[in-house]
Amino acid sequence: MLKVLSVKSRLFNKISKFMIKSGEYVLNKFAVFKCSDETGFGKIVSVELVKNFEVTVDVRTASFRVATEEDLDKIKKLEEHEKEVLKISKQQISNITGFKILGVEYSFDMKKLYIYFSSDERVDFKIILRQLYKILKVWIEFRQVSVRDAAKFFGGVGICGLDICCKTFLNSPKKINALSVANQNIYVGGTKFCGVCGRLMCCLEYEDKMYSKSLENLPNIGQTVKTPNGLALVIGVDAISCKVKVQMLDESTEETLLFKVSEISY
Repeated sequence: MLKVLSVKSRLFNKISKFMIKSGEYVLNKFAVFKCSDETGFGKIVSVELVKNFEVTVDVRTASFRVATEEDLDKIKKLEEHEKEVLKISKQQISNITGFKILGVEYSFDMKKLYIYFSSDERVDFKIILRQLYKILKVWIEFRQVSVRDAAKFFGGVGICGLDICCKTFLNSPKKINALSVANQNIYVGGTKFCGVCGRLMCCLEYEDKMYSKSLENLPNIGQTVKTPNGLALVIGVDAISCKVKVQMLDESTEETLLFKVSEISY
């Protein structure tokens, strides 16, 4: 079994996974790690044991050590320097439309500079790199940020009146698909169910399993069922109360009725 650590970065709370090669760490504490291409800094958020064949290609091998007070002081100074670099970077690309720099992050040894950006169009990075390298004199890597990650970084208040989930406790945004929305009988038109990122709210995923399990015991819309009043056509279902709305098939009436699922057969 191999030990894999999940490390949360300082900026955008990005989670990276590493196989521990040597050294020590403490869960939920900051650590300095060194791998083949960088010396980084982050918080150990989880530890898992995996089998050799379960290790994915994005998992790198690194050596770890627990961050000292000197390391934490260095990070504070580094963050102050990053604020100045961010201002310079924004000034240099101010004439490029559709390209927005959201944040910058140095590696712990300051040999690499990661620039997080969002862009609506394709951009010629050669021009931007040339401009920035003349001033900063450091190896630069651009990392595109999704609208969900941008919301996670800047934060905001949801329609519930609380701070958005991705800013407070979600390590990574949820992936909401059309089936999850359909299970909850939600109309996705407009912005009612969209978060500050403009995408469907992550909290729609929280109850998806409950809805899916409940719907397994309910008939499908359009299905014919037998009710105490006769045969009827299902025109709606309520997964929360486990009730079925039906249109009676008796031609003498167009009445719609509501039955508990235990009162019908199909």
